[in-house]
Amino acid sequence: MFFSNVKQFPAVIDGRIEIVPFLEASKGVVQFVDLLGSVFIPVKSDINGNIEKLYKIYHSNEEKFLALNDIVAYEMNNTDPKVGIDALLWLKRALEYVHVFLTCLVNDSKEEQYSDNLVPFFNKAYEEKLKPYHGWFVQKIFGLIVHAAPSRKSLLHLLAGENSTATESDVIKETEDFLQSLGNNIDVINDLYRANNLDNTDKV
Repeated sequence: MFFSNVKQFPAVIDGRIEIVPFLEASKGVVQFVDLLGSVFIPVKSDINGNIEKLYKIYHSNEEKFLALNDIVAYEMNNTDPKVGIDALLWLKRALEYVHVFLTCLVNDSKEEQYSDNLVPFFNKAYEEKLKPYHGWFVQKIFGLIVHAAPSRKSLLHLLAGENSTATESDVIKETEDFLQSLGNNIDVINDLYRANNLDNTDKV
């Protein structure tokens, strides 16, 4: 199944998130977006770009930047523009978008609704997590993207894997487990940004 074959988000220890495990798990989210089809390439490119920015900072001093918290603390006191702070903010928003969408998918299954049209789930995720930070033009692009999203049946098949004997229940359970670790990481990043007043609301 898909989520058992990607890196899981790291455990949070004392409010700190290790950079490399976090970024490697974020690459798994990129792979998930890839499953949604070529129309989601702008989303995939955006996530990849922010992962690369954070990796570049990490590789500039691997002993200093062990955790995401280290990049934030350093840039708050030393650099302008805040490349890492901005990259992590946008990466976090993209992860939240995926988190809300997958949560809708899981809840829909658990409530036995089995909605085949996933557009409302994508719209909910976009309205809550990305739209407030997008200008008119980007909003229009996303409006077009979601209407090319796969159906529920198609997506569950992709998540189960080719020639898999996994049931829908198996796929949903695995997705829930992935959401748990992803959600824990998102919560810590949100706390970090709120504590330091870094949640920039500028639009792109």
